[in-house]
Amino acid sequence: MLKNNLMRKTVTVAENQRMLLFKNQQLTDILQPGKHKMWDLKNELEFITFDINELYFSEKNADRLYRNSETLRNHISHWKLSSNQVGLLYVDDLLQGIVAPSEHIYLWKDAGELRLETLSIDDNLAVDEKLLFLINRAGANSASRLIRSSRTVAVKPIADLAVAKEHVGLLYVNGKFVRRLEPGQHAFWQFNHTIEVKAFDCRTQMLEISGQEILSKDRVSLRINLSASIKVQDPELAARSVDKVDDYVYKTLQLALREAVGTKSLDDILLDKLYVNETVKELVSGQLNDIGISLINVGVKDIILPGEMKAILNQVVEAQKAAEANVIKRREETSATRSLHNTAKVMENNPTLMRLKELEALEKVSDKIGNLTVYGGLEGLMNGVVKIA
Repeated sequence: MLKNNLMRKTVTVAENQRMLLFKNQQLTDILQPGKHKMWDLKNELEFITFDINELYFSEKNADRLYRNSETLRNHISHWKLSSNQVGLLYVDDLLQGIVAPSEHIYLWKDAGELRLETLSIDDNLAVDEKLLFLINRAGANSASRLIRSSRTVAVKPIADLAVAKEHVGLLYVNGKFVRRLEPGQHAFWQFNHTIEVKAFDCRTQMLEISGQEILSKDRVSLRINLSASIKVQDPELAARSVDKVDDYVYKTLQLALREAVGTKSLDDILLDKLYVNETVKELVSGQLNDIGISLINVGVKDIILPGEMKAILNQVVEAQKAAEANVIKRREETSATRSLHNTAKVMENNPTLMRLKELEALEKVSDKIGNLTVYGGLEGLMNGVVKIA
């Protein structure tokens, strides 16, 4: 607060403030909390107020003022980091900021007990679990000064990465492969470096190749759905060989499927249902092995024909089944006739057997008679109907 009464000025500095006093644009003093009265006969005084709770001394001429003013050096702490160092700024033993390499930092001493720890990012880019916890805690604290100064603190100081269970991560620094990462949480300093992690799922994965329009050898258009299971055996080889594993496998299976179907007619494909599976696997297995991937299984889920072709095939199948039914019917009739002929020849030479067949026929007829009236008594029945010799 500044009160101007002609040539006498009164300024009030709050407990959390410090005020720089300039005379003729030269820093002369730093005013502490309280009320200050002074004469300004020639209107030569100028005042700049700072809130020390903001921690950083952010005056645009901080470098020059610090070098030229012993008074300011009594109130400001200064650190300068080399090009391969990262600074961990602690205030009252709490991590409050991360200082980027090659940066100057000016802090108000009265803001608290200050400590800056430096780490070499040339020696190790990895951030250990304990430090990662402190950084995350500082970032989650709304009162934290972490990432407050765009000049001295990186917007994203670390690459915080997670490798899922049953996955393998490959760490690349500036485009160069460094090492494998096991499942878990990992963090790396990314000042002066480009950090990238490629993750590969090492479990068996299913790929669906759906709706492929393919012409058979006899120029019939087919839609075939293919299913394949693959497994990444060598993640490093796969990463070196192709950019996107799934896309590469998908397109390789597509081409192999077209080649397998295009060399066979529709009838051959429908007759030999394993041909497509075996041919595709034979064509693809070697190519995938060369990039560190094994093809475990491949199979055709279904074959879809055009509407008109489906109707034609249904007619063909219907005609084939009808012809087969006629052949079977004629075969059975022939067999029955042959059997009847053999029976007649046996009965021709055996009157007793002939008589037994007559009695058998009579029994079948009598089963269908509801009432039987016999004339002439039992003797008439035996002589007139049965005629037993």
